[in-house]
Amino acid sequence: MVRVRVRLARRLARRSTAEHLRLERSPFRALALAVSLPVSLTVGFTAALGCGFLPRGVLFAQTAAAPQPSAAAADAPIREAGRLMDAGQFDRAAELLSGFVTQHADSAAAHQMLAYSYLRLDDPKRSLEEYTRAAAIAHPSAIDLQNVAKDYVLLGDMEKAGRWLTVSLQMNDRDPESWYSLGRIRYTEQHFEEAAECFERSLALAPRSVKAENNLGLALEGLNRTGDAVAAYRKAIVWQQDEAHPSEQPLLNLGIILVHQGKLEEARKLLTEAVAIAPRDPRIHEQLGHLYLQMPLLAGAQTEFEEAIALEPKNAALHFLLGKVYRQQGQEQKAKAEFAEAARLSGEHSTPDKF
Repeated sequence: MVRVRVRLARRLARRSTAEHLRLERSPFRALALAVSLPVSLTVGFTAALGCGFLPRGVLFAQTAAAPQPSAAAADAPIREAGRLMDAGQFDRAAELLSGFVTQHADSAAAHQMLAYSYLRLDDPKRSLEEYTRAAAIAHPSAIDLQNVAKDYVLLGDMEKAGRWLTVSLQMNDRDPESWYSLGRIRYTEQHFEEAAECFERSLALAPRSVKAENNLGLALEGLNRTGDAVAAYRKAIVWQQDEAHPSEQPLLNLGIILVHQGKLEEARKLLTEAVAIAPRDPRIHEQLGHLYLQMPLLAGAQTEFEEAIALEPKNAALHFLLGKVYRQQGQEQKAKAEFAEAARLSGEHSTPDKF
């Protein structure tokens, strides 16, 4: 089972990490955190980005309160952009801020806000450009560097993402979000021991964090500590029982383990709850398909694999699984069509015994 999960991690980890960090980004108001540096240790963020690290010996001191906005940052466009960002209207905020910085190029706050808007709009290259411009004016905060790391996650550069999160934590090691994000990166790199340590640090700072406990379970699975992983998933599920918007992730992850262990009724209950929360997640439909194959309820398996394919049509494994179901049902022509599609998508010969 662990080998299966590790293969699944290899297939999904990079995309999953980007998705996790995209969904869990800090709110805009967190950008108000500031970092002060001695004048003699001033370092431009442009240079830091260019070489990939900040110079040794640079000491960062987190201020206790948010900085007072400059006269330019207090202008009406800045306030309106902040309102739009708080409302989740990042496209409108970016449009407003883009015009503002052309007239106020020396506004670090405006560049930071524009950078964060681009991050939320999944435009990491433009986001990094704006963070670089902001850092040439004012020293980046730990939150800024955390967001820079998330830009690199979206670009698929986990090495730089981890590097900038490490620098962010050197500036402020009391931020549970930074520990969580670093844990996600270490998990993607399959450094499961380090990932578990990061999630534990996050939980120490933010007890009862469902996402941190769930991801601790993933890291423990990677370490072949299945029993501990099950306990972590169960704990995360209990913690979110009274939440208005629970996560499907611990339900899905525990369900996968239970399917492999043959505990099908409990797995069915969990996966049914998960799909009710996230009906457009193909992974949940895939696992329900596996469950129904084991029960065996071929009609149910067919429905779930077909739904998964409708959501992720270029997934070769799903076409292969649906082909197996069709074959067991005696629908040979449909089975052959699915095996052929699986082979086309995978780029290699696929048979019922090899995929």
